[in-house]
Amino acid sequence: EKTGINSFYTMLWKEKERYIINGVIKTDDDYIVYGSNHVTGNPTYYDSMFIVIDELGNILHQVTIDFDDLEEIVGAYYINDTLIIHTVQSIEFERDYQYGTNYFSSYDQSYNFIETIEIRPEIVKTSSNENYVLLNYEYKGDYDVGIKDDLSIVLPNDIIDITNQEVFINEVFIDFLNDASLNNESIENGVYLDYPGIYKLEYNNSEYNFIIKPIISGVEDNKYYTEGISPTISAGNVILNNDLFISGTEISDPGNYELTVNGINNYTETYNFTITSNMEGITNNHTYFNPVAISFNGEGYLNNQFVNSPIDVSEVGEYILKIRGENNYLETYYFKIEAITETMTFVSFVQKFDIFILVIVLVSGGIILKKK
Repeated sequence: EKTGINSFYTMLWKEKERYIINGVIKTDDDYIVYGSNHVTGNPTYYDSMFIVIDELGNILHQVTIDFDDLEEIVGAYYINDTLIIHTVQSIEFERDYQYGTNYFSSYDQSYNFIETIEIRPEIVKTSSNENYVLLNYEYKGDYDVGIKDDLSIVLPNDIIDITNQEVFINEVFIDFLNDASLNNESIENGVYLDYPGIYKLEYNNSEYNFIIKPIISGVEDNKYYTEGISPTISAGNVILNNDLFISGTEISDPGNYELTVNGINNYTETYNFTITSNMEGITNNHTYFNPVAISFNGEGYLNNQFVNSPIDVSEVGEYILKIRGENNYLETYYFKIEAITETMTFVSFVQKFDIFILVIVLVSGGIILKKK
């Protein structure tokens, strides 16, 4: 029976079957009720069993696990979307029951079986964090075993596989059991890191120095762009020209830019780049004999008068077009527009006035032309 939000009352019952419930856990969507069941006629008196109930109280699955002796589930753990079931096997000996062994079985999100491992020493205490199922062979002292979601084992004396000054991109998970120090702060039982920075991990009297770099895309150092860009940065404190920058924001105004990603322990990564005005229609120090159509990005000033793109310039004269941008960025274009002047040649004169030469007569040393 569940009370509160989404309350329900569900009956677990099957003919010729008896349930012993040892506990229940909540996954993202379901409840896992675990323990053992006795089915009349089975070769062994009881077997390990868990039942999946959804948030409305509907029974979705019943899974019975038999390792050919007496088994019960004493713990269930949900780590990284994987269900890990802890089964303890007991062996009947001279009309009594003795400890046999431990099984840990994993299931995916749809409760499909993945694999099983066996751990023989008797476990007196179990717990878990977001990384491991943690086992103790004694009631006091450090953990003796950590079990990951893939059922691989972490032991207290394992050597951490990090080379000095190794660089990790975006993230790293470091396996270790019990206590360690990260940048002089105490941590325990594994650590996942995804923030850029310079790190020092101390564990089992050894020191590991490494770096985490963010994933940066959409921008390159010392690059010129004619169009806007949208840099994406996976993590870090990102500054653009001394202002806080949100990853994925478009940068479109012309200018000189400095993008800096700051991380832990004075980690920094800097990209310098320029966005131009993408000027079209004119070139610097050029003379035009026809009107010009000009387009650009940014803040324009034509002969010191503010103008918006696009503009048409048709009047004869000398012009200075300045495009201003971020961080003292400036583009300057000098150009002229001049009137068309024609040099009159004899041929062009004849063609222009449509002259038809009828008679050429030498009169007083001249040529007489008669218009048609």
